[in-house]
Amino acid sequence: MPLLLPVLTGLLLAASFPKCGQHYLAWIAFIPLIAYVHLARSPARAFRGGCLAGGVELFVLLVWMPEVLHLYGGLDPWLAWTGYALLVLLLSSFSGAACLATKALMLRGGDCCILLFPAVWVLVEFLQTAIPFGGFPWLATGYTQTENLALIQMADVTGVFGVSFLVVWFSAAALFAGLHRGRGMRAWWPILAAAALLAVGLGYGRARLARWAGVRPDHTAVMLQANLRADASPGALREAYPAGYVRMLDSAPPSRIDLLILPESPTPVFYQQDETLRQTVSELARRATFGLVFNNIRIGDADGGMRSYNSAYFLDAGGGLTGVYDKIHLVPFGEYIPMKGLFVFMRTITQDVGEFDRGNVYALPRVGGERVNATICFEAIFPGLVRRFVRDGSRLIVNLTNDGWYGRSSAPFQHFNIARWRAVENRRYFLRSANTGISAVIEPTGRVQTATGILERAVCEGRFAFVAQQTFYTRYGDVFVWLCAMIVFGCAVPAYAKGRGRPMSHP
Repeated sequence: MPLLLPVLTGLLLAASFPKCGQHYLAWIAFIPLIAYVHLARSPARAFRGGCLAGGVELFVLLVWMPEVLHLYGGLDPWLAWTGYALLVLLLSSFSGAACLATKALMLRGGDCCILLFPAVWVLVEFLQTAIPFGGFPWLATGYTQTENLALIQMADVTGVFGVSFLVVWFSAAALFAGLHRGRGMRAWWPILAAAALLAVGLGYGRARLARWAGVRPDHTAVMLQANLRADASPGALREAYPAGYVRMLDSAPPSRIDLLILPESPTPVFYQQDETLRQTVSELARRATFGLVFNNIRIGDADGGMRSYNSAYFLDAGGGLTGVYDKIHLVPFGEYIPMKGLFVFMRTITQDVGEFDRGNVYALPRVGGERVNATICFEAIFPGLVRRFVRDGSRLIVNLTNDGWYGRSSAPFQHFNIARWRAVENRRYFLRSANTGISAVIEPTGRVQTATGILERAVCEGRFAFVAQQTFYTRYGDVFVWLCAMIVFGCAVPAYAKGRGRPMSHP
């Protein structure tokens, strides 16, 4: 029976994310899991419960992965599902680690340490920005609240992890009140603190929404969503790229274009080598006041060998090349194989080249005289990487992505929701150009100004502005995470110094 508690948490969290999108469930989702940690008689049992909760959530939300590995990674279905199961087990260990650490603290410091669970949870989520395989922070709890625009405005101070903390704190406070019912303020102060934090967060959010409503976008961006299939023949792709983009622009209603953007997409032709491609994209660039940003493979010579990069090219209004950004954070198993000796049976899902090499320059080419950065595909899920560009002077974020691998699963919607947070954290317009959707203009508040559907040809047009102001988060990063670390460490040291706390009481 107790094992049903972490299972319930996993299901509630899964329902909080898109496509289901019942974000209010996240506020109570952790109550069963924290109750299980309270009941567990050892850190090892708490670890198993945390792994079970994380495993259920991940299995439901990432179920699109096996098909991607099978169709594009060349794995047999059974091997794709085996790899997926192993990945779920690995990622679920983070939830297990949070439960283990909390239980260990409770056994030393007493059941009041259950209130440390939200801070421990934040630390575990932060670790996922770096590990495994360079990080996979896809399902941070704060992302469940993307549609609550007033609440997520605090991200310009705390990042997404501040919202994660607040959501988990409500569950911890509710359980604490239940365990200490009848003890007056000892039971209710965490609930009151949660209400106060929420009120402050919403008040701050409304003020920030009002402030940023005064920013008037004065430029027009057009993103061409061609919906090119990754499994299309090279001949079909050559016909569609780039000539298909020209036809799309020709058929669109005439309007002034300041910046034209083409998404990351499959292509058999390289800008460096194909004269026809160079001429076509130069012509497209000349149709926009500020020029064109597009994605293509770049071949470079480094360390005596030829290297392949997944790159964003910047062309000015005359069609001339003004800058190139080589993707820094590559997709493991998508663009390179980590630990090749262990995964010798795999190949990347990218068909254009065997493997990409990692870029190492945070390039900021100028667009319309302003410094701008590009992020490619899932780079948008890494808060620290995007923040680095803006801290270095970027005044506009352009994201080029291809979510065609995911089909009609929940993944494109999850990916899109994550991208919206980068706009809020750094207070930048975020222009998202996606091959199969969702293409969008996201405002500095996270509000979606305009957006397309998925798996359709579409022209996405919207307004943007260059923004110079830097937020607290942009300047100082994840200070909130370090505050959580200090809280946990500050409570752990005296708890372990004085030895075992009072015996745990079980309801």
